[in-house]
Amino acid sequence: ECRYPILTRLINLQQPNCLEERGIQHQQLNDPDSFQGVLDKYWPWHYDPSQIPSIKRLLLADLKWKPVTPFTKTTSSVTSQQLISPLGLALSNCDTDLVRASLEILDSTVEIVAGDVLLGTTELDPILVDHFRIGRYPVTNAQYERFVEATGHPPPADWRNEDPELDGRFLPNFGDHPVSHVSCTDTEAYADWIGGRLPSFEEWERAARGDDARNFPWGNEIDKPRCNTAETGVGNTTPVGTFPDGISPFGCYDLLGNVWEWSSTWYDENQTFRLVRGGAWYYNHDHASCSSYDFFSHDYSEFVIGFRVAFD
Repeated sequence: ECRYPILTRLINLQQPNCLEERGIQHQQLNDPDSFQGVLDKYWPWHYDPSQIPSIKRLLLADLKWKPVTPFTKTTSSVTSQQLISPLGLALSNCDTDLVRASLEILDSTVEIVAGDVLLGTTELDPILVDHFRIGRYPVTNAQYERFVEATGHPPPADWRNEDPELDGRFLPNFGDHPVSHVSCTDTEAYADWIGGRLPSFEEWERAARGDDARNFPWGNEIDKPRCNTAETGVGNTTPVGTFPDGISPFGCYDLLGNVWEWSSTWYDENQTFRLVRGGAWYYNHDHASCSSYDFFSHDYSEFVIGFRVAFD
């Protein structure tokens, strides 16, 4: 069944001349060196050799591919390229192969080796964290919709729409944005469904900092836009992978900004509030560092809170 029969069209495979018009020749996708050049130019997400068939399927589709350029702070109006990516277009399409290929990219996880994490800001306290895996990206709308459809779990509040074609679904072309309006209870249900769990406070910081005491996943300075905070001017979530210059030492994307991420760690002894990590698009960069956190009631949900999943 097509997800958006009114608003989307079937995306056709590109013909060789279409590829050449944007600087890609069809045979380049079959030559290893040329293929890497295409990835370097057009592909901001993580690349794994096991994903080659899915990546080629996506690159061969008319998904408005454009060369990846550094993110520019928004000074007037938000551009469609800042809110809608090729994966977002694919995830709202009727072609189930494109949807499946996009989800394979988003389902990627990162191995976090056992080691000390230096917690805090000044008096750093080393805490040993065991080996675990964690989502390379925050859980997206499309991934969460897969869970809702399979289990009947209530969709996020912002998926409500008076149009019956859209009610209970994410906004068209926003499938690769991090899901929000999910409570900690919702996220644990999702994590349990896919065989995972929420990361602890310490695990999240280990994934963000790596082996040293860096302030941000990329280092110690804010030299250019590397995550989606209020300073970017977007005023909304952005597709995961929009900031490839902001990845962590282990290879996690979007740990800072975009949405706060629920953790499994309680803030209080009464177990009412859960800690969240990483800041969000609505908050300024002061709230987006490896050591930043906030807390919310575990049954609370709003437009700036999402999550990612950890695995033992």
